[in-house]
Amino acid sequence: MARITQNIEALGPLVITLLMALVTGWLWRVVEHSEVNSVNSKEHKPDILMSHFMAQQLDEKGRVHYTLNAHQMTHYPDDSSSYFNHVLFTTFEPKEPPVTVQSAHAVRFDNLDKIIFTGDVVVTRRSTIDQPTTILRTQTLTVYLKKGIGETDQPVVITYGINILTAASMKVNTNTKIAEFGHAKATYYPKKSH
Repeated sequence: MARITQNIEALGPLVITLLMALVTGWLWRVVEHSEVNSVNSKEHKPDILMSHFMAQQLDEKGRVHYTLNAHQMTHYPDDSSSYFNHVLFTTFEPKEPPVTVQSAHAVRFDNLDKIIFTGDVVVTRRSTIDQPTTILRTQTLTVYLKKGIGETDQPVVITYGINILTAASMKVNTNTKIAEFGHAKATYYPKKSH
């Protein structure tokens, strides 16, 4: 009896090694099979769902370049898109006040480096010592992050302090500081001289 027990104890490590090899082989086949299925699958199914989502992107100096907060985020791997609900997007530029974009929904395409904000879009640039708060309202806004471009083909209303500009469309380039408006109308109140 003692001899059988010793032989079984000696075989223990070998049995464990064989079991691990079998499990590893099985896992390898499962992973390989699921990768083939996911590559061949063209279905638009989410792979990540998150509530109370928050992300930051840093610039080359390690400073926060922008933040993205959303009540819910859903990511789809087939087209590298992420869908957001109840969105707050904030950009931070050196020597400039923060600019926020709020919207009901947004979609970001990682491979295209763009975000499309939809549903009661409100862009706010905080006031500075010499400039009042600027607020832009529209129904859709497409932002190209690396190019520094924001555009919409929807009507926009911009308030700059007490001044108001309305337009049928808009394209703004933050790098060149050029804004283009289609069919624009402005109500401008000049500063009172003392």
